[in-house]
Amino acid sequence: MQRNVSLDVLKLTLAVIVVISHAQVLMGYSELGYQLTVQGLFRIVVPIFMMASGYFFISVIRSRSLVKWLKKVVSMYLFWMLVYVYFWLDIPAVTPYEILKLLRVAVMGYHHLWFLSALIGAAILLYMLRNLSLKALMVLALTLYGMGMFFIYAGHYHLFAGTPLDALFNEIWFYRNFLFFGFPFFCTGYLLRRWEGLRQWDRRYYMLWSLGGALLLMGESYLNYVGLEGQPAFDMYLSLLLFCPGLFLWVSSMQVPGDSTSLAYYATALYFIHPLFISLFEALSYRPGNMLALLALASSLAAVVLLKGSRKRLGFAFGG
Repeated sequence: MQRNVSLDVLKLTLAVIVVISHAQVLMGYSELGYQLTVQGLFRIVVPIFMMASGYFFISVIRSRSLVKWLKKVVSMYLFWMLVYVYFWLDIPAVTPYEILKLLRVAVMGYHHLWFLSALIGAAILLYMLRNLSLKALMVLALTLYGMGMFFIYAGHYHLFAGTPLDALFNEIWFYRNFLFFGFPFFCTGYLLRRWEGLRQWDRRYYMLWSLGGALLLMGESYLNYVGLEGQPAFDMYLSLLLFCPGLFLWVSSMQVPGDSTSLAYYATALYFIHPLFISLFEALSYRPGNMLALLALASSLAAVVLLKGSRKRLGFAFGG
């Protein structure tokens, strides 16, 4: 079956952006630059990954093969949680709080693996709601995302200062999960696939859509930079709902046919494996920045190439 290679190129580009973000490139050069890129434009990565998964999830719904899909993705999640077990399996003290904290990490994912946890939950929820109308799904997705945005903004701007809600809304896991983050973008990808008329527009409209969304995202990021001291970390922006679908449609409209899945494989593997090398080089006293990003990127790609020969045996682990 032919693939749209343009989407694979987009995925690989986004995976490289993740490495750059986690290596904290630009942090030492310009606070504003770091805010507008890493804490602004680069926030499109996970939403677009989630949208791409939802876009192709239509085949799972049509074939009613959720169990088969879940076996693959859950296997990926368990594999990578095992790979990173050294970093998250730690109980400083055997107390109910520490045990619950450990269970939360096990269920919601360590570090970047929260994406898989959110993906699994979002897919199950969409499958359960598959008989709803497209309008109902859209309203639900927007409502849940709006709730998540309220939580993150209320937390960062301390709208409930002095109350338990302030601490709760500043917990990343409370809004960055399958319900308020994963499902809205996963469902958006599914809706883009279902709305055939939307995918028939002239490519120039998608380009203008994307550029407008990018400007709004940078503007929203800048307003938060001005309104809050330091460099606020925002996972959820209102403008992501505009920018990400526009960019996805623009790239997918390029229609570059191909049969190879190599680019998609490299993108997936790079996303999951790069924190290992970042941690390794940080342990060797490499500071965050260009050198750390370059070393992590080169080492991750080298590891992916070496492991590609074992793809049939380890394919589930890399999403191949």
